[in-house]
Amino acid sequence: MQSLRILDTIVETYSIVHYEQTNFMNRMHGGDMLFLLVETGMLSAIKISRGTTLLASIDDVVFKKAVRLGDIIKVKAEVVYVGNTSAEVEIRAFDKGEEVVSAYATYVKVDDLLRPIPINVKVEGISEEEIKKVEEAKKRREIRISRIKDRQKMRFYVEDPTEGLRFRITTSIYVSPNLTYDGKIMSGGKLLKLMDDIGGVILLNYIGYDNKPDSGGVVTVAVKGLSFYSPIRINDIIHIRAGIVYVGNTSADVMINVIREDLNGFKEHVATAYFTYVRVNYQGKPIKMPEYNPETEKEKSLYQEALVRRGLAK
Repeated sequence: MQSLRILDTIVETYSIVHYEQTNFMNRMHGGDMLFLLVETGMLSAIKISRGTTLLASIDDVVFKKAVRLGDIIKVKAEVVYVGNTSAEVEIRAFDKGEEVVSAYATYVKVDDLLRPIPINVKVEGISEEEIKKVEEAKKRREIRISRIKDRQKMRFYVEDPTEGLRFRITTSIYVSPNLTYDGKIMSGGKLLKLMDDIGGVILLNYIGYDNKPDSGGVVTVAVKGLSFYSPIRINDIIHIRAGIVYVGNTSADVMINVIREDLNGFKEHVATAYFTYVRVNYQGKPIKMPEYNPETEKEKSLYQEALVRRGLAK
């Protein structure tokens, strides 16, 4: 089995932020940045998988600084750990040399039937820095495995987790060729963008956005706990459900759930994750969210979970 250094897996991509990728402040949409991260990460994973590779999870996504219209973004990805069929990739985006976003994504090598198959390349840490990255990746892997230990069961959990929330919406989208990698499988990056968009929509509705200067808007600041249970295929219909589960002083968490449905009506759970947004004014400064008090039993339960997730409760 061939061994590579982390250094050998590095991929860098460059993009200019265009007008259609920006929001009301001429800042890059979080969904468009997620797309760049996922696509660059996949290129790095393909370096060692040497075959069809699909996004399996993305976590610890942190937006650190806004990116503006016309900026040149460099995204750097490198494989930091390889398991039997999967690889973890560290992904970072830079603007003028300053890190603006960081994330860790896991990709799985699959065969023509989309079944996981072994990766016959290992990645080793040689320098002290590389060894540290490998050890940290192993720890994240253990946490990730414990989180998705019921993967096969969760794949068939198609009930609506936003049921019982007062602030919730659902959108449905047909998977056409332009949403796929190869005319067969939906792009993970494009799905993340759609998820981010619907999360933004529900919060804009919540704050009463009316395109006036004093209403402000919302920007993405983090993504937590996104694991994929089933791939989405061309001609599927995806149902994206979003519900507000936490509102703080200037930020809010939205639970976003994705279900795929084929043309025969068969449904599978694709993913569920938590997107965090901050309300900002036209100058990009955080401003107060409308007050939120959980009322239903579902709201109280998910609100408590959000407090634990944020480290505000045990």
